[in-house]
Amino acid sequence: MENNVSKKLEAVNQVWEMIEDIYDQYAGSFGITDTELWILYALNEHDGEYLQSDICRNWYYSLQTIHTTIKNMEKKGMIELICQAGNKKSKYIHLTAVGKELIDSIMMPLIAAEEEAFGMLTAEEQDILLPLLQKYANALNATIGRANHNAEK
Repeated sequence: MENNVSKKLEAVNQVWEMIEDIYDQYAGSFGITDTELWILYALNEHDGEYLQSDICRNWYYSLQTIHTTIKNMEKKGMIELICQAGNKKSKYIHLTAVGKELIDSIMMPLIAAEEEAFGMLTAEEQDILLPLLQKYANALNATIGRANHNAEK
């Protein structure tokens, strides 16, 4: 029985890596990193403006990763940082004209492809996919958290 679970987990992890590779290859074909791709994705979903701290929290990136990526995107002219009123530490990531062009040329075809792929699932499959992924992610977070805690003892 345990061997069967092991095989299933291996298959799940391989599919997970396949999905990550699909996005990584897509980003690379446009000369951007996968983190830049996800920041553009987030900005597109939030009308071109997103708090830097919210991207870290909502997309599970470290502050260091986002800070480095944001600086690179700023140098490329994709985005600009705008301080939140009354709080100089809290900065909005804002799309520039170059960033908006990238949304049109990179993100819109990607989103159309995602929607087409998602449409290949039945309505029932679509409805259960996210809750199952969330349930597994939460369980994995809890069990790996316990494993880390036990390793520290």
